[in-house]
Amino acid sequence: MWSVQALVVHLLLLGSILSIYFQSTVLSDLNPLSTLRELGLEPPADRLVVFVVDGLRAESVLAHNCSAVPDLRELFIEHGLVGISRACPPTVTRPGHIAIFGGFNEDPAAALTNFGWNPSTFDTVFNRSRNAFGWTQDVVAKVFTHLPTGGAPLRFETFCRSEISGRLRLDEWIFNKVRNFLTKEENVRPLRNATSVVFFVYLADIDLAGHAFTPYGASFQEKLNFTQRGIRQTYELFESVFNDSRTAYLLTADHGMNDAGQHGGGGDREVETPFILWGSGVKDVAPDPGQNFTANNEGLTLPLYQLEQTQLAPLMSALIGLPPPMNNIALLPLGFLNTSIQYELQALHLNAMQLLAQARILIKRHEDGILYTWLPKFEGLDSAQIDGYALRIQFLVAEQHYEQALKISQKTAKVAQECLEYYHGYYHLPLLVATTASYLVWFYLLLVQFTRESIQPRSERRGFLSWSTLLMALGGLLLLELMILQMVPYLTAFYLLLPFGILTIAVAERPLEGNGVMFQFPILHLVGIVVPAGLLILMAFHNSHIGLLYFLLVCLNNRRSFLRPSLKFFFWLVLVILLSGILVVKQNSSLDFITDAIEEYVEKSHVVYFSMVLSVIRPLILRHRHAKRVWITNIAALLASAYGIYQWDTDQPVCTYVYAACWSYLAFVFLSIPYSGTKELKRRLELIIFNMLTVHIMLTISMASLFVQIMVTEFVLGLELYEESNKAREIRKRNTDEEGNQDGNQVQEEPQNETPVTPLEHLRLSYRYAALILLYFYVSFFGTGHWFFNFTFKPITSRLFFAQFQLHMIAAFILLKIFIPSIIVMSSIYALVSFGRRNVRSIFICLFLMNDTMSLYFCYFVNNRGFWQEVRQSLDRLLVTHVFIIILLVCSWIAKAFLINTTEIKPPRTAQVQVLDNAIALVGDSQA
Repeated sequence: MWSVQALVVHLLLLGSILSIYFQSTVLSDLNPLSTLRELGLEPPADRLVVFVVDGLRAESVLAHNCSAVPDLRELFIEHGLVGISRACPPTVTRPGHIAIFGGFNEDPAAALTNFGWNPSTFDTVFNRSRNAFGWTQDVVAKVFTHLPTGGAPLRFETFCRSEISGRLRLDEWIFNKVRNFLTKEENVRPLRNATSVVFFVYLADIDLAGHAFTPYGASFQEKLNFTQRGIRQTYELFESVFNDSRTAYLLTADHGMNDAGQHGGGGDREVETPFILWGSGVKDVAPDPGQNFTANNEGLTLPLYQLEQTQLAPLMSALIGLPPPMNNIALLPLGFLNTSIQYELQALHLNAMQLLAQARILIKRHEDGILYTWLPKFEGLDSAQIDGYALRIQFLVAEQHYEQALKISQKTAKVAQECLEYYHGYYHLPLLVATTASYLVWFYLLLVQFTRESIQPRSERRGFLSWSTLLMALGGLLLLELMILQMVPYLTAFYLLLPFGILTIAVAERPLEGNGVMFQFPILHLVGIVVPAGLLILMAFHNSHIGLLYFLLVCLNNRRSFLRPSLKFFFWLVLVILLSGILVVKQNSSLDFITDAIEEYVEKSHVVYFSMVLSVIRPLILRHRHAKRVWITNIAALLASAYGIYQWDTDQPVCTYVYAACWSYLAFVFLSIPYSGTKELKRRLELIIFNMLTVHIMLTISMASLFVQIMVTEFVLGLELYEESNKAREIRKRNTDEEGNQDGNQVQEEPQNETPVTPLEHLRLSYRYAALILLYFYVSFFGTGHWFFNFTFKPITSRLFFAQFQLHMIAAFILLKIFIPSIIVMSSIYALVSFGRRNVRSIFICLFLMNDTMSLYFCYFVNNRGFWQEVRQSLDRLLVTHVFIIILLVCSWIAKAFLINTTEIKPPRTAQVQVLDNAIALVGDSQA
């Protein structure tokens, strides 16, 4: 029951943090505004052609007097506006396209999907248009095609990169497809008299060329020259087909790239993208931006305009007479439209009305609450001001005060933007306070439970039928009623109430008798929690020290073994040094030359083959006893796996018999271990290690299995050395206490009962084994090639189980690969350590305290905007620290299932007497 409680609480704490930073800000229930044609105004253009050049940075266009784009230079020198549109990190394809066509920066909720898709639906320029055509890559089209289109489907012709042969041939494919479409009269005829038509031309080669050759490479410049010439030819083709001077054109990019050809961050070269605007409805000269650029070798200077990338959406909409997309948060730039002031005013008015419509929803949610008067509010805008804005603009237009109306519309739109930002973050601070309180109350609950576990006999809990729990429940119900009256969103209200729920459980857990002391040894608890959590946080930011940290911790844990050296001790020490060296090499990029030199002579598959041989030799060296059927089954499974890996490496299809053998062995392992007939704990553990390591080899592509075998052997030997030193210490202490009162024969007759553990010793041992589980879990992550705050997904893991890519099953096998080291560690503690078997709950309470302290720390440093890798890393830290507990709980359940129906077989009594006699002799010698 306690494990289920912990699982639920951790899921709730994770949900609470996600509700702070990753709630969707995209509003629904919005209605589209009227088009400018419906308002009686003729747009300056009937159609819009948008060229989006993936990865084209502004510097590539403007450098060297625009010499890299000679054909486009002729266009914008004669007529057109050139400028820089600033993208918002993360500078990747999907957020850039949403900003251009949706008018808002990617929703924070999209970070939960690694910016792969947005869980919310949103409006775009394509949706507002009744005629949208496009030629694009399939991954870009999926950004828009799943959205509601109002009954007018988006007619996109897409390609998959793998379908086009040849390197950097994607733009050529696009240009040919556009040409084929425009040269067919049956395609063009219906569009000649159509209005508000949008043509979308996506060009991907520049991004690929930048990655391959960097923006300064000769091949990149050659590709850029080809692409810009193709854009010029496509423009001329549009002009010849639609020969009515009613077409507007926009060239821009979704993001830029740095000098190394990479993008995703917030550097100037990555966020600064070019925009070139020309054609019908575009002014030749806009308001002076105060910045110029040299356009040709003759020294001609032209103004360089500055826009936010999101402002392109309302600008495009205004050119073809559409209202801005309903979720747009950008402001229409003034002075770019070659129209009357009445038209520009009406376009800006629609922009302001669209922003106010979003603000009205958020304000109404707040104003409808009964506590509205006493709660903080945005002072610059309310429902009455929104209602009065439209009437005021109508009056000014009727009086022909257009300039004044423009200023009021622009000011109101800016206030609406501020209002949206204010209310989107309205519950951020209360949720952060509630989440912090939930963590602190959860810590209190764990400490109370730990105190009850450590004191024997265990005292009864107070339960929920007490005055204190009743008062807590009433307080929570009162707060719930207030939030209902205030119409707080349901999810937000739930997480604001979460501390009350956990506190009620904590109060009910307090002991029934006694003076109500919360918990014992607060200083020791503080040290036991903060030191491991602090070391893990250090590992999160400086993982190059993991090897040294591991070496120091395991040596400190087994420090008594250094006083009693033996062959087992030296073998264990060699393994510790070997593992530390591997971790140092793997986590320090400056030592990559070592791994490179090894990989030059040793292939990855050869390391796997060696791991297979070692997995058979290892139990022989350690004198493990297994039944013949176990040896035969494991060796047969390893031989089948070796053959499958050989077929995979030689590009042959993996044999069906190999798949059958691997699946059969996997089923055999999980079914046979609990019912193996082996009753002795240590022998059952040896069987678990043998079988689990064989499964791990099947899921390994390089040295991960070799590392895990060394780590598991070191851990088991370390546990045995620690237990042996403890037993020797207890024997010496017992004999010292009994010296002069008992002789060796009397000791032999005594029952071999274990010494009761004091509360202080219970605390010390619980934190020790919890820290060991924590350490080896993360060490196994590092050693097997994963950085646990930036998880590596390798589909090749399941190559011996599936012939084709199956995402969910592959994810399950990757989780199994992660589980196996922890299953072995848990099984080892349960099998070899009597304290670990009897006090699983206490050990896990200490695990929760250490891990959740780290989670609380990371809660304050979540980044939901900016450089996509930083956002992903921030989210990974959050997810892994919570998922880690779930993983260990599952591993604990599996380990217990594997060890079912086992008994601890103690050594014969004669052996005990011999040990005691030797110990007494040693004590006597030392005293002499």
